Amino acid sequence: MNKTYLAVDLGATSGRVMAVRFDGERIFVSEVSRWSSEPVAQSDGLHWDANAILSEIVAGARKARAQFGDSAVSLAIDSWGVDYGLLDAAGRLINNPFAYRDARTRGMQEEVFAKISRGEIYAATGIQFMFFNTIYQLAAERARGVFGSGADKAKTFLMMPDLLAYMLTGEKRNERTNASTTQLYNPAVRDWAWNIVEAIGVDAEIFSSGFAEAGEEIGALAERWRGELGGLKVVAAASHDTASAVAATPSAEKNPVYVNSGTWSLVGIESDAPIINAESLSENFTNEVGAEGKIRFLKNVTGMWLVEQCRKSWARSGIDAGYAELEAAARACRPFAFIFDPDCADFASPDDMPSAIARYCERRGRGSPSSPGEFYRAIQESIALKYACVLDALERLSGVGIARVNVMGGGSRNAMLNAFVADATGREVVSGPVESAAIGNALVQMKAAGDISNLREGRSIVSSSFDLSRHLPNAENAEMWSEARERFAAECLAKPE
Repeated sequence: MNKTYLAVDLGATSGRVMAVRFDGERIFVSEVSRWSSEPVAQSDGLHWDANAILSEIVAGARKARAQFGDSAVSLAIDSWGVDYGLLDAAGRLINNPFAYRDARTRGMQEEVFAKISRGEIYAATGIQFMFFNTIYQLAAERARGVFGSGADKAKTFLMMPDLLAYMLTGEKRNERTNASTTQLYNPAVRDWAWNIVEAIGVDAEIFSSGFAEAGEEIGALAERWRGELGGLKVVAAASHDTASAVAATPSAEKNPVYVNSGTWSLVGIESDAPIINAESLSENFTNEVGAEGKIRFLKNVTGMWLVEQCRKSWARSGIDAGYAELEAAARACRPFAFIFDPDCADFASPDDMPSAIARYCERRGRGSPSSPGEFYRAIQESIALKYACVLDALERLSGVGIARVNVMGGGSRNAMLNAFVADATGREVVSGPVESAAIGNALVQMKAAGDISNLREGRSIVSSSFDLSRHLPNAENAEMWSEARERFAAECLAKPE
């Protein structure tokens, strides 16, 4: 056996086509193509250039076909959540999809809550409240007048991966894992939350295309693509990138606990059923759908966004601070000199991240970081402390004891953070694989092709295919981290920011 699966993995700053090869025993991953994919500022706001992204996908698939020939059997797309495209009656995009950071959702939460309460929304969807959720984006679309009876009005709603799959195949369906991020999907009844759709005044007909299951074939390529891409099938991935990453968790546990670590950190557990109650609402935990009908019960924590934005600010000042250099400098800095809540609203989109962190620390009367090393150490310690709080809440809400945490994605290479997480949580940390989203994307394709019977089998293959690092808590550091956790809770979490 020698098959190649093309995993299109789209992020909020870049996209890539990854080749995931399976020889019957092991998986091998290689990058075929990569491109920048920043939102584009247009007269009415921030948009994604859908046709440009499609062109990059096709170019990557063409390159993969040239490299792997007929062993390339299928393609699937995963992306970030919440963003979507709207098609008119002729199946054409009304406009380029808006990007979730567009300002049009400001004030929309309040408008929506005036029509349906937070409690009703959470009871139906189990999704955490974030200002850019699809529900608030669609409320803004309604205010712009995109719904109605005219042929040029919105008739079909497709999440980003489903929109791109439609552009490749002509088939319109929404895959469930990404649909569940909208705060318009009910995971208990496995359908749209029609009471919310009605309450916010969105035309129900836009959701009439139905759903695709992860691992289901969406369709053959449209005629225009077949000449250059051959007989590639388009399969529905677990199309939310975190759902794909979780599918690749290298664990045999019934309820694996994971941190998908990158710009955002998604800290959660794979559950058989949604956990929707007053406490999970209070803690702002979310219930997103995973592959094979599982639930990803998780919480978003701001991750390496903090470092990325600091590095951009330093670069503007002529300081080129690489990750290895930052870690070396951080190790020489005093532990816990500066800690903060990574999820403070001050850090959502500041003009200058180091200044925002410094102001936060100064407000607490402990001074502020001054060197890149001090900033980097403060960020790593603060993220680890926040993980520890979230994992404790996760254990309490799920009723599942947590002894091991699987850290995946780009952040799994961050040895300092992984060691800090082990010390902060008192739990074993297993880090890797780095390309978890692409691997999980491909596992679903492998299941569709009959190469594996279920994800449990796929996860076993992942465990034997990649080198995983393990970090155990250092007993000598236990007292120091315990004191830091108490201080973090008292100074950073006691009062809302």
